[in-house]
Formats: sequence, structure tokens, C-alpha cells
Amino acid sequence: MSGRLVKVSETEFMISLPRTTFRPGPYTFSITNKGTITHALEIDGPGVPDRMSSTLSPGASTSMTVTLRKGSYDVYCPVDGHKARGMQTKITVH
Repeated sequence: MSGRLVKVSETEFMISLPRTTFRPGPYTFSITNKGTITHALEIDGPGVPDRMSSTLSPGASTSMTVTLRKGSYDVYCPVDGHKARGMQTKITVH
């Protein structure tokens, strides 16, 4: 499955997305760890229950494709303690 490309960069302790509102449909999140410690990306929302990328070493990249439905999604780093330190955001699909 492929989808519209969304480039995501992760650093200590922030997730950067090009936008936070989307239309329903398939999206491929291209994730790059631009930080100096290990990160990952998790998306949780309607039809996407806790979809997680592989863990990324500094400088590494990966991608994952999900189909977004109308609603609100939590996007965060699931590495221990990172979400609590601010590595989280929300996206809205409408």
C-alpha cells in the first residue's frame, strides 16, 4: 500500500510534521531521526490502533503507511519517557 508522502523529522524532544490537518486516505509517513538518541513514531486514532515504526538510531530513516479516517490522532515517540518530555502532537482528519 502506498499513500501521499508526509515527511516527519524527530529530534530531542520534538516531532516535526509539515502539517497537522489531513483528508481521509492512505499516507506514507517517512520518518527521519535527526536527533542524537534513539526515537520511533507511533500513531493512534480511528482505524489505526497504536501503529508503531521501527526504532531509529540517530540519522536513520524508515517509513510506514496508514489509512487515516476522519477524527483525531495522537502522534508520538513511544520510546520510554519521550512522550512525557514533549515528543507528541495531534493530527486531525476531516
